[in-house]
Amino acid sequence: MVRSLAPLVVLILVMVWLSSPSDSDPVREIDPGPDLVYAASIADFEVLAARNLPAGWRPTSARVDPATDDGPVGITVGYVSPSQEFAQVVHSSVPQEQLLTGVLGEGYAEGGDISVGGFGWRELLTADGEQALVRSTDGSTVIVTGSATEADLRLLAAALRPAGG
Repeated sequence: MVRSLAPLVVLILVMVWLSSPSDSDPVREIDPGPDLVYAASIADFEVLAARNLPAGWRPTSARVDPATDDGPVGITVGYVSPSQEFAQVVHSSVPQEQLLTGVLGEGYAEGGDISVGGFGWRELLTADGEQALVRSTDGSTVIVTGSATEADLRLLAAALRPAGG
């Protein structure tokens, strides 16, 4: 009986060892470039992308919501900040109030107007206590939000430039 259980015990130990957490970084970095190029090619607005972020910023997700039946286009790019917090840029032609509710949820609060990167932004506070920066552009809305610090969100917002150049 011991001989028949021994291979099973060894197999279980190997599986536990393989699934145990390692010291390597669990964040999987991606290149949002292709998604940004695609979004820029189908959007009827100038798509913005973060450019020249300081070391430590890592893009981790990108998603394009293509237009359907001449509907709105949107792109979302997620980042991990140098302090290991989440931040995202959502840029869409969805009507602003609908987009804000979709991204920030119900019950967000106004915080005032600020200037970041030479542009006027609205500060909002989500029901979860996260900050959001919102700016209207040519027929679209940009939202920068996440669990990252206020300084990191402002830095990300200031880094936004046209995706084409």
